[in-house]
Amino acid sequence: MRSLRTVKACCNERGTALVELSVSLMLFLLIALGVIDYGSMINGRNALTLLAREGASIASRNLTTNQNMLDLLESTDNALKFSTDPNKYRIFLAQITAGDAANPTPTCALSQRGGLTNGVEPPVPPDCDLPANLVNYLTYDAGLGTAPVEQFTVVKVYYQHDPITPFGNLNWYGGN
Repeated sequence: MRSLRTVKACCNERGTALVELSVSLMLFLLIALGVIDYGSMINGRNALTLLAREGASIASRNLTTNQNMLDLLESTDNALKFSTDPNKYRIFLAQITAGDAANPTPTCALSQRGGLTNGVEPPVPPDCDLPANLVNYLTYDAGLGTAPVEQFTVVKVYYQHDPITPFGNLNWYGGN
């Protein structure tokens, strides 16, 4: 009689292990997909940072014109693949030139490329959103007869990340 009860207790617990395994696997899968999406976002951010640094490096040496530099930055073969979908990125190249005796305030020449428009605003002339301390370096100083700095070039790159996993499109996870 005693062995019969033991068998019944064993048979009643058979489904418990299956439920525990399914919950554990779903939790593990959710964490794994989250790590994959997060890694993809970090990779995209690093690619944007490197692209902006590359543009600033080229601009600081005055090696090319604005349109040629935009072509160069756009064609850079990195993880973002701008050539596949131009509506996922936007590149702004702003050259802020120092003032002179006739016009002491700096002027901004803005070039842009890409189709991304949601929430992406271009820098606003005349100083292209430079902080006040940098604008002071570009403002004409009558005592010096020139501005302390001749020109700044600002490169801004925006990119819309698309999640890899299906959980990335859920609003509670961050959405688009």
